[in-house]
Amino acid sequence: MNIFQDNQNYFNPFINQEPTRQKQPKLFEPDEAFMLGNLFKDLYMSYKGFSNYCLQPMNQRQKALLDVQINAFVAHEINLYLDMYPNNQRMVELYTEFANKTKEATKAFEEQFGPLEVANSINQTPFQWVQGPWPWEYQN
Repeated sequence: MNIFQDNQNYFNPFINQEPTRQKQPKLFEPDEAFMLGNLFKDLYMSYKGFSNYCLQPMNQRQKALLDVQINAFVAHEINLYLDMYPNNQRMVELYTEFANKTKEATKAFEEQFGPLEVANSINQTPFQWVQGPWPWEYQN
């Protein structure tokens, strides 16, 4: 018995599904979704009446980093949705849009402030990744 051949539908439940007309999810605006920690209005519940607050970047670096974080958050939320509903063309298009916005925001941040990930460091000395400020250091 080959478990992978005998149980193909078990490992890929979407394999034989026909694209169906789906109710489109109601979405928060990206900045509000990031603040609440949930992109989907129908799935959001506040915790014991807790009220979130709007993030206020204090400088250009924080503003650029927040832009990267918001776009990456929305792309990730949509990616999780598409794990369950891979045939939703509107959400595939939104994912592509926000994945591209994340790349653009990351590129803009790194051009002005340096790499966000060690893998994006330029291969030269001094090693760009260790050039400050570190995230926990005070920044004007």
